[in-house]
Order: sequence, then structure tokens, then C-alpha cells
Amino acid sequence: MSKLLTSVGTALRRALGFLVGAALLAIVILVCIQVFSRYFIGAPTPGLAEISRILFIWMTFLGAALLVSQRQLIVIDLLHDRLSSSIFTRLKTLVDIATAIFLAVLAVYARHLMIVVGQKIAPATGISFDWFYGALLAFSILGLFFIAERLFGASRAEQETPTTDKPIAHRGAQL
Repeated sequence: MSKLLTSVGTALRRALGFLVGAALLAIVILVCIQVFSRYFIGAPTPGLAEISRILFIWMTFLGAALLVSQRQLIVIDLLHDRLSSSIFTRLKTLVDIATAIFLAVLAVYARHLMIVVGQKIAPATGISFDWFYGALLAFSILGLFFIAERLFGASRAEQETPTTDKPIAHRGAQL
């Protein structure tokens, strides 16, 4: 079971790293097209602005999920050097549990928000606002998975993710 969680987690981290990079590339291309269209052709492209906005939102929350998987999203290292390793391990577990509670509440409210605004559509593209708020739900679910992977999947020796090595997001490019 732990090998399955670890292999799924590794595949998700690679996919998230690729998706975040692809979203950033797409945003840059869309904004360049927008600038060219507006200033050289004289035709504004509001649809591209909305698509860029959606991609930026998704890139932000998928990147945040990737950082949760690496335990780097919210790191306050004030106590790292002052605590013993056993107390620090318990503190990390407590932080994971508190983060999981927050993500579960966020998932419930994100789904509720998607139901409320799901009937509305973006004016320029006609895309449902579900796509805007779905990133919150995806972040919550992915974050919960990565925390479950840390708490239940790997042994204590394999549990740590590298924080000073090169980021996992770039390992997919080495294939």
C-alpha cells in the first residue's frame, strides 16, 4: 500500500510540475499574442485575457499543491534548530494534521462556491466560473492526498522530501 501511495505521489508530482510549467508557457504565449494583437493589429482579444486568468489561477493552485507535497508551502523554520528530532517529527505531524483539516474545510467550501457560481459564465469566452473556482477544489484534494501519503504511505526514513536538493518539479524533464 505504501509503495502504491509513493508511486502515485511521485507521478502526481511530475504531472503537476509539467502542468505548472506548461501553464506558465501558455500564459506567456497568450499575453504576447494579446499585446501583438492590440498594439500592432488594433484588435483587442478579451477572450485571451480570460483564458490567461484561468491559467494563472490554476498554475498558482497546482503549484501550491506541489509545494504541499514537498512540505515547502508554508515553512516557518523558527523552531527547526531548537527542537530535538523526536519533538520536531511530532510537530511536523501536527502541522500536517492541521493542514489536512484546513484543506478539508477548504474543499467543502470550494465545492459549495462552485455550486453557487456554476451557472455564471465569463463574458468574453463563455467559460463557466466553475473553471475559475475548481482550482481551489483541485488544490485541496491534491494537498490532502500528499498529506495522506506523508502520514500513512511512506516509512519514517523515506518520508522526508528533499528541501535543499533540486525541486521535484524539474525531475520530469530528465526522462
